[in-house]
Amino acid sequence: MINPFKRKPKVPKPPRTVSVGREYFELIAEVLIYVFFVNTFLLQSFVIPTPSMESTLLVGDHLLVDKVSYSNSISRIGNFMLPQVKIKRGMIVTFKAPPDMEKEYVKRVIGMPGDRLRIADKKVFVNGRMLPESYTQFKGDEYPGEFPPQSHYEWYFQFPFALRKTQKNADGSMDYVVPQRHYFCMGDNRDNSFDSRYWGPVPFEYVVGRPWRIYWSYESQTEEYLTPGIIYKIKDIALTIIRFFSHTRWERTIKAIE
Repeated sequence: MINPFKRKPKVPKPPRTVSVGREYFELIAEVLIYVFFVNTFLLQSFVIPTPSMESTLLVGDHLLVDKVSYSNSISRIGNFMLPQVKIKRGMIVTFKAPPDMEKEYVKRVIGMPGDRLRIADKKVFVNGRMLPESYTQFKGDEYPGEFPPQSHYEWYFQFPFALRKTQKNADGSMDYVVPQRHYFCMGDNRDNSFDSRYWGPVPFEYVVGRPWRIYWSYESQTEEYLTPGIIYKIKDIALTIIRFFSHTRWERTIKAIE
């Protein structure tokens, strides 16, 4: 008779063929490869350092940028798996800054290829019609609101390509014609935005992607992101940890960007 309470003999575990250290190393390597792939081809983290896009985007908003939406390099299969969209007027884009290719800017597309633009009395006219813009604000006086910027003549010599395609109207005003495969981009905070009014349109090839969501918003100042020096950076990190809960804008977390 079989005793049901009798313990079954233990089955010996198979000998370990890979060391614990190697397993951890392979796991870390896989994670790093995954993060590298995502950051290079799919998503990118970006922080807003200036108030040029207020009040749509605030200083301290940390964004996830969709790098596939406006890509021109993936295959048809890739496009099916990761759908692309065409850039349209009013969309917010991330791009390499023409005056400094080591930096990336976030601005809104105002002028499409072939558009005739004129800015007068802080209003934008596209192809002769005033553009309705509910997202703009005029806060600050760092940059003038007109185009071309009449108070910055030295800029013409630094970025002369920006004024190549202008056309004079019957009333003497000048329209700027956006070249093909270029986009005229401006910040929502028109009086405090260094944008296409100063260095010209953005080539399609410079577009990095579309800001997708705010994954974290931290109440901060421009100086905290632009002040150089390792000592300042260490101090800033320490203050961020201390103020994490009190300075986090919880209502903006995981917010979609429109």
